[in-house]
Formats: sequence, structure tokens, C-alpha cells
Amino acid sequence: MAQLSKNERQQLLAEFVLNAGTARVEDILKLVDASPMTIYRDLSELEEDRVIVRSRGEVSAVATSLSETSMKYRLTQEEDEKASLATQFASLITRGTSLLFDDSSTVYSVLKAYTHIGGLTIITNNWSIIALAGSVPDWELITLGGRYDRHLDANYGPAGIEMLKRVRADHAIISAAAVNDGVVYHPYDAVAEYKSLMIAAASQSHLAVTHSKFERTALHRVADTADFDDVVVDSGTSDEIVQSMLDRGATVKVGPPVSASR
Repeated sequence: MAQLSKNERQQLLAEFVLNAGTARVEDILKLVDASPMTIYRDLSELEEDRVIVRSRGEVSAVATSLSETSMKYRLTQEEDEKASLATQFASLITRGTSLLFDDSSTVYSVLKAYTHIGGLTIITNNWSIIALAGSVPDWELITLGGRYDRHLDANYGPAGIEMLKRVRADHAIISAAAVNDGVVYHPYDAVAEYKSLMIAAASQSHLAVTHSKFERTALHRVADTADFDDVVVDSGTSDEIVQSMLDRGATVKVGPPVSASR
């Protein structure tokens, strides 16, 4: 069996804990072919990223209906699935278009696929997206201000909300921490409010979400899936979930199989 990379190893450990809720360290040590020191180092980094918390020989998940994992961690997850979503935005992301992005790793992956398209205007509160947009010479960049949240790698607060109320983008591309019974939710009320305002701040809004988000719950309502002009999901999303969104009036687009998006 091929040895796992650091990212693959940490993803396996994180998924095990997230699925279990709480796991014993002795059980985690049996998961991968690596030294205990290496695994303890992995757990330490996952704890720094607020994915897990360790206490008295047990490891518990931090990501619940009341919390979200860090942007740094999310950028390493479901990379192929997120890339497959990006293919569905080719007709929207064209020269001269203004695009409003939230703080999600999913929309970061969408934008990353279109750095070859010139003349875009990017509006966002997320510093990873700001850095990406700033690296493209002929893109216009508008940053939404506020207090910087290191965990989410984004600005939040009254200043950003006031700016959102004063802009009008062609398209808002938004993701979700959770989608339950056709409704989008987020663990943090400030983020949920931001996402709701982003929908209103664009001529068209688009929800980009991978299939794993339909298995999660969160506390604060953002919007109904039918409130978006379309919902873009990856091919791993079940037919039942797609049909349930169609039944409530949403327009759903399914990305190509992951292998086809490479």
C-alpha cells in the first residue's frame, strides 16, 4: 500500500473523528501506517486549525452545527469535486463580468479555474480570494472590509455589511456549510447574514455545493435553495437530493464526473 501524504493522512484522521464525533487516541493510532510521533504531530496541526480538540486521551470533532472548520483545512478537502463544479460557470465568467464571492473554499476553487479570463471585477471579503485575484494583473479587485477573522480568513462586521448594501454585482457565487431539507444553513449568524446579503447584492446568485454538505446540519438559515438562480452540485450528489430541490422550485446543474473534470 502506497504511503499517504501528509494532507491525505490528516484528511483520513479528520474524517474519522468527524464521523465518530469522539474517538480514542489509541484507535486513531491504528488508522494509518505512520509512527505515533507523526500521528500526534498531525493531530496537533488539526487542533491548531480547529478541526479537532484533544482531551484526556480522546479526540473530538470541532465542526458541528455550531462551528466551522478553518479555511486552511477546507482548502485541502474535496479538491476534485470542487474542480468539477467550476466547469458549470464557463458561460457566466466572461470578460467584463463583476463577480461577488463569499468566504468558502468551494468558490475559491471555482475562481481559480478562471484566472485565464481577463477583465473581471472580483468583490469579496475572503483573503485567500483577495490574494488570488490580486495576482491576476488585469482583474479589478474590491475588498469588503470589517474585522479580520483568522479562522475563516475573511472580514466580517458592520463595515462590510454597509459596503455590501452599496454594490451590485452581475453574479454572486456562494457556497454552504450545510444544506438540509432544501435550505442553506451556516454555523455562524454573522456569516449567514453576509451570505444572505450577497444574494441581494447581485443580479443573479448561484449556490455551488459539494455532496458532503447535504449530510450536515447547522444553526443559522441563509436561504432556500430555490432563492438562487441555480444550484450547482457535483456528480456525487444523490438523485433523491437533486429531485427534492427541483420539487421545491430550484434550478439544479450537476457537474461532470470527477475524473472528467481533470
